[in-house]
Amino acid sequence: MTPYYDDGQITLYHGDCREVLPSLPRDSVDLIVTDPPYGVNWQSNHRTNKLARINGDGDKADELVEAGLAASLRLLRSHRHLYVFGRPDLSGLPIGTTAELVWDKAMLGMGDLSLPWGPSWEPITFGVYVSRPSGRAAGDGRLAARLRRGSIVRVPRANAGQLEDRHSPHATPKPVVLLRQLIESSSMLGETVLDPFAGRGSTLLAAQAEGRQAIGMEIDERHCEKAAGDLAALAAPR
Repeated sequence: MTPYYDDGQITLYHGDCREVLPSLPRDSVDLIVTDPPYGVNWQSNHRTNKLARINGDGDKADELVEAGLAASLRLLRSHRHLYVFGRPDLSGLPIGTTAELVWDKAMLGMGDLSLPWGPSWEPITFGVYVSRPSGRAAGDGRLAARLRRGSIVRVPRANAGQLEDRHSPHATPKPVVLLRQLIESSSMLGETVLDPFAGRGSTLLAAQAEGRQAIGMEIDERHCEKAAGDLAALAAPR
């Protein structure tokens, strides 16, 4: 498959990750960082320029995410890490140790407005890929991240006004600064990061900034176009 964008460091494919991933070589990536659809069919009603629904964020999102992660693990080298936003069911995948990190957004979210408490954080599931069943049974996969740190990561989320000003084409973008911390903790310079649900390319931008190679897939061409433009702008010589 021909990449939508490729500058020699970052490669982005426009397509369904379940179709793209089988064409890539096994054991070719060192880290997975991704923000898959949550299956809530989310759409904001509080923006001037209402955002379109996220592709794949419907009733069968769990099946999509599990299949996408399973295909991604085929590319991940054994005993390497993955970070998945949300609480995906990883029980059917060859994952050893898991842990839940907390992204402290330093800002109150909308949530259920009938309640006196609003959400200001989001879970990130950390896991270690252990390819052999015997290894998982023996408890393999207790490797620490390269930079051991607390499980609460505080990075302010862009507020609604900032998103309006940028005319962001994606409903739930993750801060590049947050993703850079995850990438820096679990990979080395020159290694390859994979994001099978790339959205507008925040993981790819973070990998670019951290001196890593990166591969991403995104099914929505609007997001591919935005990601490619941002990547090209940062890759251009100054």
